[in-house]
Amino acid sequence: MGFALIFRNQHLQLVKYLIQLLLIFVLVSLVDAQKQSVEYEVEAYRTYETIEIDGDLNEPEWRKAKPVDRFVQIEPYEGSPASQPMDVRILYDDSHIYFGFTCFDSDISKLVANEMRRDARDIHENDNVFILLDTYNDRRSGFFFRINSLGAMQDSKVINGGDSMNRDWDIVWECRTKVNENHWVLEVAIPFSQLRFEKQEHMVWGINLGREIARNKEEAIWSPVSKSYGGMAKYRTANLARLTGLTGIVPSRNLEISPYISPGLTKNDNDTNRVLDSGLDLKYGVTPNLTADFTYNTDFAQVEADQEEVNLTRFDLFFPEKRPFFLEGAGLFDFGIPRASFRRPPPLLLFYSRRIGIEEEGNAIPITAGAKITGKTGPYGIGILNVLTDKFSNPEDEIDIPSTNYTVTRVKRDVLDQSSVGLIVVNKQESDRYNRSGGLDFLYRPNENLNVQGMWARTLDEEDSGSMETDASNHENAWSVGSRWRNDLFRLEGLYVDVGKNFNPEVGFIRQQGIRRIRSEMRYTPWPRKFGVRRVWIGPEIDCILDQDNQLQTRDMTFLSWFEFESGGWVNFRTKHTFERLEEEEEIRGIVIPVGKYSFSSFGAMIESDESKMISGRIGANFGGFWDGSRRGFDLGISFKPNGHLSFQSGYEFNQVELGAESFDASVLSARLSYSISTTLFAKVFTQWNNDDDIISTNFLLNYIYRPGSDFYFVFNQINENVGSSNSISESTFIVKMTYWWHL
Repeated sequence: MGFALIFRNQHLQLVKYLIQLLLIFVLVSLVDAQKQSVEYEVEAYRTYETIEIDGDLNEPEWRKAKPVDRFVQIEPYEGSPASQPMDVRILYDDSHIYFGFTCFDSDISKLVANEMRRDARDIHENDNVFILLDTYNDRRSGFFFRINSLGAMQDSKVINGGDSMNRDWDIVWECRTKVNENHWVLEVAIPFSQLRFEKQEHMVWGINLGREIARNKEEAIWSPVSKSYGGMAKYRTANLARLTGLTGIVPSRNLEISPYISPGLTKNDNDTNRVLDSGLDLKYGVTPNLTADFTYNTDFAQVEADQEEVNLTRFDLFFPEKRPFFLEGAGLFDFGIPRASFRRPPPLLLFYSRRIGIEEEGNAIPITAGAKITGKTGPYGIGILNVLTDKFSNPEDEIDIPSTNYTVTRVKRDVLDQSSVGLIVVNKQESDRYNRSGGLDFLYRPNENLNVQGMWARTLDEEDSGSMETDASNHENAWSVGSRWRNDLFRLEGLYVDVGKNFNPEVGFIRQQGIRRIRSEMRYTPWPRKFGVRRVWIGPEIDCILDQDNQLQTRDMTFLSWFEFESGGWVNFRTKHTFERLEEEEEIRGIVIPVGKYSFSSFGAMIESDESKMISGRIGANFGGFWDGSRRGFDLGISFKPNGHLSFQSGYEFNQVELGAESFDASVLSARLSYSISTTLFAKVFTQWNNDDDIISTNFLLNYIYRPGSDFYFVFNQINENVGSSNSISESTFIVKMTYWWHL
């Protein structure tokens, strides 16, 4: 009772102190802001000759381009020259921009290359080069391209100055590589039609170029970036060089059409059904800076199933978006509270695209049609999305979802050097009800060390045309303010969140309603370079959640130690003390947790070997209290990549939980086998088992990219429920899908 009274009296004072602390951070960072002392610039050379993408760079035009050849290390020795020389030249014509890399290597036999498949997760563990283009030259976002010596391609969208990434973003581009006796060569062609930029007679883009040398754990870059950003340093848009010489290029307003046809077969224990689907995706440049995407009878048969996870919390799991239509311009629609790390779910998103076309149990809802406009005009980023889903019913699971229309409008305006303000409006419309939400947000980044951001949002419900379920209180509001500051040795983070009990964004993602949250984190990040330890992250974090009466509901106090080895790999240790107050009964795996107060501690550790090796693995363990009982478990993983063609990964997570007099086991097993015949033809099989649902799922995919932008897929999916029992259920799907990309 005393604790609650303190918070009631001091809640406003606490918020005032938090804001004052953020202002102090701003002032200190402004005083300490570093000036960029060196201007990095390269001029692209215009060619009127045909450039053949073959990995040879034998056209005379390449020798006329000015080389970029002075690269410095980000890691391991910041500012030192790259250990292996590299030469990069840039050409362009009316339709493409070309990059030619010559990567010298004193011992080419030590080249690490074991990924060939496009967008493979571990390309960064190979020897590779990368390109970062900021086509608007606003130092806020960009396009990132990475290629290894086998020609495996990876493209991503960089968002919020490099703080966020959309790794599922894809465009049509081309590259070829060739490994020689003492160097390897890469030739890249990126169509201007696939990029977004403003029409100017003489364009200036932001650019950075770099290389990763796997055996040295080395990252080298042209325009230097502080190693304090770790693995995210290469994505920083505030540190870009200038790309000049681009003249007479007109942003594409061409039409791109991608029809598909997809015959298939579904089979279950009772019957077999034949299906034949067809549809169309269309892209058109409305203006030089705004692109319209249209989709009809959208199909996502080739999208891989979600990774199964053990969920021992009271909250929903968060899964990333993988469907292509929703990935174009996805970063512009981001609105909410940023996640503390990529491994944790965001506390709140006002728009979560997986709420469209996927119901709560994971079943796909047919998307009849969709349209989207994204782009930038002057200082304004604009995004408009409208999607219509068909009705969906499943009598066995008592699911009956009417046809629904979704509309999202997002506008952001750039202010100052790297700051912004924005608004969003989201509408979910059914025949007899709607759910709407809207909000305002800001990002203030005075320099590369500090950012301050916040948001306010409100939701509105109507069950039918005559019944409004809203009031003038703050119960349907949510707001937050937070800050992150870092330098070479320290990282500090603070966050305050207030979410009303009736705040209900049905097209968003939210962990908890009716709470106030205070979170703080500190990390000490030295580079000892002794005893085989390359880098250390160590420090505490505290996370307190109160109800709207300021009574403590949850408190997590964690101390994390993370050590990166010079030889590759890492080890971490985590201790955590948790307090929970339950005012209503909760249920985990059918076991009821009574109302009351709970206090328990846990410990976890994990070690992972160097992922760039032929064989790598991880092993982790955790044990400690769990509500009124205990929890212990382990996590195992292994990866085998003997060459660029074959790849095998498997993981197993096991947890044994005791709650009162009852107990249960929670396990997830997965295995993925991939074989790449070339960079355009590969097959993979992905199998998972989750003992909670007692389901074994298998996904087989054969993908042949028979021409740039055009694919042939063969897909086999099988789900087996209640395996080994008399009431087992099996369902299989066979699909052939063919797409063809026209650029008119």
